[in-house]
Amino acid sequence: MKRNKIIVRINDLSEIEKYKKLGISNFLFAVNDLSIGYNSFSLDELSLLKENVYLLINRVFDCEGIDKFKRSINKLKFAKGIFFEDLGVYEACKNLNIPLIWNQTHFAVNSESINIWLSKVSSVVISNELEKSELINVINNAKGKVILPILGLNMAMYSRRYLLSFYNEFKNLDPLKKAILKSNDMEFLAIENNYGTVLFYNKYFNLINELDNFNDEKILFYYIDPNELKVKDVSDILDGKEINMDNKFYHKKTVYKVGDLDD
Repeated sequence: MKRNKIIVRINDLSEIEKYKKLGISNFLFAVNDLSIGYNSFSLDELSLLKENVYLLINRVFDCEGIDKFKRSINKLKFAKGIFFEDLGVYEACKNLNIPLIWNQTHFAVNSESINIWLSKVSSVVISNELEKSELINVINNAKGKVILPILGLNMAMYSRRYLLSFYNEFKNLDPLKKAILKSNDMEFLAIENNYGTVLFYNKYFNLINELDNFNDEKILFYYIDPNELKVKDVSDILDGKEINMDNKFYHKKTVYKVGDLDD
């Protein structure tokens, strides 16, 4: 894997120079008021960076929110590309001269959907919920270059409700915006901001040692989402360090009907 084909989401601006020393030159940033689940930055500070800046806009907007977003789209022109989830962002930006990247977490799972979107946008982020043969198949059949997540936490859900605040208020607990939630043997990282709450399955997926299985010519970027990882952690993993990971989707075929479930 050529490291100049990696795109990494930035948690802190001080990380940029450290990643550049690793040979990484493409950076993804969550944006204040336009993103949820991640440390975010203002458009003003991002516009000053002399880097390949990509914007992560993953909020689900209401009517007021999308109208406000439309009034700010002229501030986005410095970006090398926009990773979007809400289709309102696509409609607002489709006539701008900015590459758009479809990034609906649980939807890019079949060639039909992927190729329809590749006819409209510059690239698509493939879901990391596909089994190995399924993933190889959709990449090989993509009618354009795609983005493959290779390290991060799976986002399990996104709600516009303030789940942590409601719970802590009900239990008379101190307010907090980040927490680890446990359910039997499952653990989730919950993060809340003014626009709702996201839950990540709190165990990393890691496909770095699997990349020889994929057609590199079909890949625009290999996507690393560090979540709670430091730059040194990412560097060590890229160099082959073993981590406590869970590639359950990659190693288990998708179940399409109840009768396919194991007894």
